[in-house]
Amino acid sequence: MDSLQSLYNQTAFLLSNLTWFGMIDLSLVTAAFYLILSLIRRSAIGYMMREILLLGLALFVLTTLLPLPVFDWLVRGILVATLVATPIIFQAQLRRFLERVGRTSGLAQAVRESAAERVIPELTHAVENMVDSKTGALIVLEGNDSLEEIVKTGVFFGGRVASEVLESIFYNGTPLHDGAILVQGDKITAAACVLPLTNHLPPAEKRLGTRHRAAVGISETSDALVIVVSEETGQLGVAQQGQLHRPLSSLELREKLLDFYGSSTTPTKPLSLWSLLRNLAQQSWYPNSGFSIRKLFSDLGLLIVAMLLSLVVWSFVIEQTNPFQLARVEGIALRVENLPPNTRIIPPPPETVSAVIQTTTDLLPTLRPGTFQATATLARTTPGLYRVPIEVKSSVNQVLVVSIEPQALDLELAPIISRTVPIMVTIPDQQNLPTAYELVGIPTAVPGEVQIVGPAPIVEKVEQVETSISLANATTSIRETRPLKVVDERGHEVFGVEVQPNQTQVNANIRPKLNAREVSVQANVNGQPPQGYQLSNLSVTPANVTLQGSIDQLAEIGSVITTLPVDVSQATGNFEVQIPLDLPTSLQALDSNGVPARNVKVSVGITPRAGNLAISRSIEIIGSTRNLTITVQPDRVDLLLSGAQPLLNEIQTNPDLVHVTLDASGLRRGQQVNMTPNFVAPAGVEAQFVPASVLVTVE
Repeated sequence: MDSLQSLYNQTAFLLSNLTWFGMIDLSLVTAAFYLILSLIRRSAIGYMMREILLLGLALFVLTTLLPLPVFDWLVRGILVATLVATPIIFQAQLRRFLERVGRTSGLAQAVRESAAERVIPELTHAVENMVDSKTGALIVLEGNDSLEEIVKTGVFFGGRVASEVLESIFYNGTPLHDGAILVQGDKITAAACVLPLTNHLPPAEKRLGTRHRAAVGISETSDALVIVVSEETGQLGVAQQGQLHRPLSSLELREKLLDFYGSSTTPTKPLSLWSLLRNLAQQSWYPNSGFSIRKLFSDLGLLIVAMLLSLVVWSFVIEQTNPFQLARVEGIALRVENLPPNTRIIPPPPETVSAVIQTTTDLLPTLRPGTFQATATLARTTPGLYRVPIEVKSSVNQVLVVSIEPQALDLELAPIISRTVPIMVTIPDQQNLPTAYELVGIPTAVPGEVQIVGPAPIVEKVEQVETSISLANATTSIRETRPLKVVDERGHEVFGVEVQPNQTQVNANIRPKLNAREVSVQANVNGQPPQGYQLSNLSVTPANVTLQGSIDQLAEIGSVITTLPVDVSQATGNFEVQIPLDLPTSLQALDSNGVPARNVKVSVGITPRAGNLAISRSIEIIGSTRNLTITVQPDRVDLLLSGAQPLLNEIQTNPDLVHVTLDASGLRRGQQVNMTPNFVAPAGVEAQFVPASVLVTVE
């Protein structure tokens, strides 16, 4: 079914984008196919082509409707092989068809009409004599279809048509009387020809002999006119288009001959290109005189087949020159139309949709989401549940929308209502309010209530409107403008409604407690660090505490309290110590969580002081061989050391901790180079040489 849908989409795409030039192109191709089919429909190739077309159509329908991949592959191979083999199989029929086209073009018809003036009287006179003498005769008058194959079955003659010649040929005592003669134009081409026999005579004609069967047989496979005279009864008959007309009089025979030769009693007009084309169209559109319902339906069916063939060929050519491609376009803006007033769609429709489109290869790179517009039109105006199909249109003509995702919107059309709801103020962190302060009363909101506007099903779910305020580290009253939150009975936020106004002012009254005071904590350091060290870090955790107790004693204490003494006289490095606060026994210290703080943590950092030391050292030569004499100028350098003062003091006490060396292992005899000495000292000490390099001479 997907293949059938694809075929339908491609056909619809072609027809929907048909331009005027395309219509002219398609009409010309249809006319050409109709002309070809008209010329071959009563020939042998016509019947064979009809069977091939019917078989191909049946296979196409079968492989399109049913999922048969292997059989589909086999059918495609057979159709390709058939297409290649058709010119070979129908070689003879195609040659006769081309000959017929040449005859139908007007030139052969003009020749036949000019020959009819002499042929008709001779034929009529000869037939009248043979009817009177009951001489059997079978005369084939060639039409537009070539009868060269019939000529091969007989004896070549080549004489002009004359009544005496005809009567002598069919005389019972002559060798050529048994068989048919073939008349082409005004000449007898062959005699004693063998004709195909028919098997389609009506029951009333079953008693007829071979001569009549042969007459009907050749008329079924060609447009020839066959004159037959019965040897038993002497009756005259004419076979044409598979029909046997008998008995006939001489006058009726003459009328049929005139119809067959195209009423040649009128003078022949000069030939021209326009006349040739007109004769070709007349022969294809009106191959026979007379009107019948059967002929009408035959011509209509032929026209339909020609249109189908032209559509297939035309689409194939278009596909080869500018192939079709399927592409997916994302982000197509969706617009909902005819939305009734005071209503709203729930849930809100998506802002964009996607679509699979079909277009040509040349046009595809130019398409953008803005080239398309998706619309969903509401046909009703009352609230309720609806499924609204989505339609995607393009501003470019040569684009076919194959599918849309989603194809439709499932939505609810709800009326807009409003409710008045009070505002509830929440305090999520009241426990973070400093211990020395308290909240007086409850926070209030101004205004205290709001209007909720929105779709009825959503507004009805609203339980309350909330706002919040933070009291963390608050030491004064708070007045803030806060946003509002709409929630349902479960506390979940409700979306899709409008709050009027959408924010409120929240007031919270904060004041200090009468029996509490917030103070800072300071460490009481006792002593000095050892020589060469310094106090680099001192902190107290918590840095602030709240004192509770007598109001009079709180009034006597300032804003800072201290700890008991912390001795640092012998300390180095970093350390921590838990130490009590220096408080009267009537006061209690509380931390930020309201927990009594009997001790605080004091963090102390003692680091060495940085200092400088200037010393002088001799250069030590290392890595030299015994047979080399190495001199260094100068042989002593000054060093400016920087680092921790205790380490510098140790170096000053013990000079062997610092050495200056020079690596001479890579030097050769006779060299004189400038080199930088190496410095060896305890870690953490840096040195600067004066001078920065020395002159080394190798002797």
